[in-house]
Amino acid sequence: MSPKVQLVHKTECGIGEGPHWDDLTNTLLYVDIPASLVYRWDPVTSQLKSCVVKDRSVGAVVPRKKGGLVVAAGHRFAFLDETTGEMETIQECNKEFPHSRFNDGKCDPAGRFWAGTMGLEQKPAHPRPKEGSLYCLDNDHSVKKTVSPVDISNGLSWSHDKRTMYYCDTLRFTIDAYDYDITTGNISNMREVCHFDRNTDGFPDGHAIDVDGNLWVAMFSTSLILKLDPRTGQKLETIKVSDTALKTTSVCFGGPNLDELYVTSARNSPLMDGEDLSGALFKITELGTKGYPANVYEG
Repeated sequence: MSPKVQLVHKTECGIGEGPHWDDLTNTLLYVDIPASLVYRWDPVTSQLKSCVVKDRSVGAVVPRKKGGLVVAAGHRFAFLDETTGEMETIQECNKEFPHSRFNDGKCDPAGRFWAGTMGLEQKPAHPRPKEGSLYCLDNDHSVKKTVSPVDISNGLSWSHDKRTMYYCDTLRFTIDAYDYDITTGNISNMREVCHFDRNTDGFPDGHAIDVDGNLWVAMFSTSLILKLDPRTGQKLETIKVSDTALKTTSVCFGGPNLDELYVTSARNSPLMDGEDLSGALFKITELGTKGYPANVYEG
């Protein structure tokens, strides 16, 4: 079995991020950060809907168990009305750095919403240094800062036994592991899982975990998806997504059997000659594995 890469939708996102498979509706949620858009794609009808978020950017979106959506946008966690784009602020974060924004985020197995910040980019992959942190929005709507300082807060995944959290601060060029306490949401005992080479691998970005315990990591600037075993640090497989969509940003498992890997990307600047697929949404099938149902916000 050989993985197959398909173009799903040429959305041309400035920075596509945070894909999330919504099991209740069997649709895919993802965002365009600079355009401040939340997208919802229906694979049955091929219909792509968008919602303009009334903030200067939106870094991540997740469904709420009680209904509706929750976003990490600008400097705030907020409930989002998908129909109108109206937001109800829950908490504001990282205000000590006015030139910063939320980036990637995901819910943990207890339904807390974790999302991190970064300084605004001065040029591609060069944000204002050490102006980011990783935050956790608990189910009682309180927020705690968990990792700080960071450069570009990115991918999050949790092991199936709920004892380990995997996290990526992109400019460390590592995936790091933490002991994770599902009862409190506390993390401890940081250690490096895998180190990446900037020139051959690219910049580690968003990631997802499969039922075998392996991570699938989107590598920004190389259009690669790397499969690695976080227990050994071994890189097991490399998949090239596109010749032009070089800035692969994040991944999630979706589809009826959770065996399809959706990949977001960011737009090239300047655009490449010919048909430039940067910013598009892709799907990889025939991976020989599948993921878990995505966690939703329980608060």
